[in-house]
Amino acid sequence: MAQALKSTGAETVRWNLSDLFASPDDPKIEATLAREMQRAKDFEARYKGKVATLEPKAFAAMMRELEDYEKAAAKPEVYAYMLHSGDTQDHAAGRLLARVREAGAERSSHMVFFYLELAQISDEQAAKLFADPDAAAYRHTIEEARKYRPHQLSEPEERVLTDFSPVGNPSWVRLFEELCARIRVNVDGSDLALDQALTLLREPDRNVRRKASGAVTQALRGDVRTRGYIFNVILQEKAIDDRLRHFPTWISSRNLANETSDEAVQALVDAVTGRYDVCIRYYRVKRKLLNVGELHEWDRYAPVSDTTRDLSWEAAKELVLGSYNRFSKKAGALVEDFFKQSWIDAPVVPGKAGGAYCMGVTPDHHPYVMLNFTGKLRDALVLAHELGHGLHDRLAARQNVFDYHPPLTLAETASVFGEALTFDRIMAEEKDPTVKLALLCGQVEDAFATVFRQVAFNRYEDAIHTRRRTEGELSAEQLGEIFQEQLQAMFGDALTLTDEHKVWWSYVGHFLHTPGYVYAYAFGNLLAMSVYHRYLERGPEFVDAYLDFLAAGGSTRPDELVRRLDMDITNPDFWDAGLKILDGMVTEVERLAETHQVPG
Repeated sequence: MAQALKSTGAETVRWNLSDLFASPDDPKIEATLAREMQRAKDFEARYKGKVATLEPKAFAAMMRELEDYEKAAAKPEVYAYMLHSGDTQDHAAGRLLARVREAGAERSSHMVFFYLELAQISDEQAAKLFADPDAAAYRHTIEEARKYRPHQLSEPEERVLTDFSPVGNPSWVRLFEELCARIRVNVDGSDLALDQALTLLREPDRNVRRKASGAVTQALRGDVRTRGYIFNVILQEKAIDDRLRHFPTWISSRNLANETSDEAVQALVDAVTGRYDVCIRYYRVKRKLLNVGELHEWDRYAPVSDTTRDLSWEAAKELVLGSYNRFSKKAGALVEDFFKQSWIDAPVVPGKAGGAYCMGVTPDHHPYVMLNFTGKLRDALVLAHELGHGLHDRLAARQNVFDYHPPLTLAETASVFGEALTFDRIMAEEKDPTVKLALLCGQVEDAFATVFRQVAFNRYEDAIHTRRRTEGELSAEQLGEIFQEQLQAMFGDALTLTDEHKVWWSYVGHFLHTPGYVYAYAFGNLLAMSVYHRYLERGPEFVDAYLDFLAAGGSTRPDELVRRLDMDITNPDFWDAGLKILDGMVTEVERLAETHQVPG
């Protein structure tokens, strides 16, 4: 167990948030909150009742004013969130997070009118605005707002919901995250954070993996009923919101936000679930490679040989940065700034939130990356993934604040692309066929985790949202049974999930903080693989088109934006093409496995 706790060189790699605020007690935070509150009130007094009828130049001036407000108002909450994720047990950070969210809700109550009125812009008024160069800069924002017209409530109702929002979903999610961050896993006497224990599931020794898996299950059972209750509250809150806003299904609001349709998402889900055979084929091969009678959940990510590769923080940095530089010097320079400017928080420390993320702030402020670096090769791929998000954010900085963030359906493209760049470099430099097989298996499993597993998660969400609405509160046992049923489907008879696995739904934060989000991973992964293969086909001439694609941020609908790369995501065959890439990867594993010496 000592291996999981060894020094990696990432221990001192901490982000510097002082370019936002100096500390949780920085008086500039309260000054910012007070100033933006007054700006919100002034904005309401100046524009309420006028948004849908302003002349183009006045409309553009209003939007520029709103941009300045949005950029300034975002920073206290971003700062508080990152501070809290760095130490979820720090009361000062938690108190600040609550404070800025409460202030944000109070401030937003004065802005409720804006998007309600924006949605009421008539076709004739929209045409007039779009004909003016200054107002047309906000075309996408106007078009997106108008789509929500059937789902809006009255202004008094929207204000009440906004006032209550601080004690809604964000509060429950915060409690869930704090409970998960407190989970400690005892493996053979070593007291590990959950992320550290999960890393042990990638160890070559099956006995180590089995013990770690059992210990994780035991730790997750500790307060599973509390986390189950939190989940039920969020499920019901969404059911109420969907009913009030007349969304036809539990996922319709998410699809609308993602700028896609229920039908398009269902086509993706059907395509992926229809190719579970690819996943099953792979695990049948893996069962032979591991030379075991039956695979279980602790074998999913087992290396297929004893050859493993640990790496230091500096080695991971060189690997990832070099991969981006080989692709594009421009991209490499934008990524290198994260290391030079202390925009990364890397080590595993007590109280730190699990997982990894890239936090975009505003177009005029750089993003940040949070990791839990444990010194494994996979951590380098996670680093490449999050820096892909960072590259996307930095390139999109030329957009206005409303078009800065891409919809979730495009949000994973740059990250998966960055992973692919790094992985291909690893494979090109590796000469040992046994190691290459192990690396390819790892990449296949990561792809499965973001395509098949996330669609299985989507099927889980579909089942529990539906049953919560028809049957009432679901017990922790029911949540586990449904989870098991949906996850087992992707493995068929090739891998058997044991009863211990049923509780593993209870640390997946995506189910709570962004219901319906998970399919975007599959969407983004299959899209990114297709984009990456287009790059391999075209070579350097593709680079500028790809960087321009990222620089568009969220300014263009996904289907229109992808067409700029000569690809059509509205074609039902598009997803099949991406799945064929996965099929080809499994075929290559099968080929390499034929010459691999199975352990005796």
